[in-house]
Amino acid sequence: MTAVDVDRLRLPIEYRSLAGELTVRHPDRVIEVLAVPYELEAVVEHHGRMVRETIGRHAFAGAVAKPRKRAVNRDHDMTRIVGVVTALRDRPHGLEADLRISRTPAGDETLDLADDGILDASIGFAPLPGHEHWTADRRSRRITNAYLDHIAMTPVPAYETAKVLAVRAAGVELEQAPTPNLDRIRLAQLASRYGYALTDQS
Repeated sequence: MTAVDVDRLRLPIEYRSLAGELTVRHPDRVIEVLAVPYELEAVVEHHGRMVRETIGRHAFAGAVAKPRKRAVNRDHDMTRIVGVVTALRDRPHGLEADLRISRTPAGDETLDLADDGILDASIGFAPLPGHEHWTADRRSRRITNAYLDHIAMTPVPAYETAKVLAVRAAGVELEQAPTPNLDRIRLAQLASRYGYALTDQS
């Protein structure tokens, strides 16, 4: 993997709700998330138009190898900090993260909403130079190496696989049903607006 000093680059940060799996550990105030699923195509909004996007396997390995303090916020609002990323794990299926949520009113609300399956993880990221690969028609892109800026908790996942797998509270594990894909309606609206034909992925 190419060594890049991302702190010296002025990369435009993109927001992508690539949530996959989420577990809430109330006693520890920790939310475990699959922040970025690898090799899973999604239709996303990119600079005002709909494109197909795939994050390549180990694209965020550099974030794990060079840890730094990353904030957890609500809805990508940098003034609404609710915690900190305490661990990142680069797995073959995606980037896993542990989010320690602060003991504040906003933090308490975030834990409860995540527990109820209303919030999912969303990343703020930027493709590194030379690692953003577009198809000839500019309708699809593949990202092979990226900078992770922060993780947010939002109500809008991009992937239909986004769901809460389990809630851990006081040592009891409760099964959770998959949450609705709230993003589907928004994607349809954007597709209609920009004349992009969505393909049913089910």
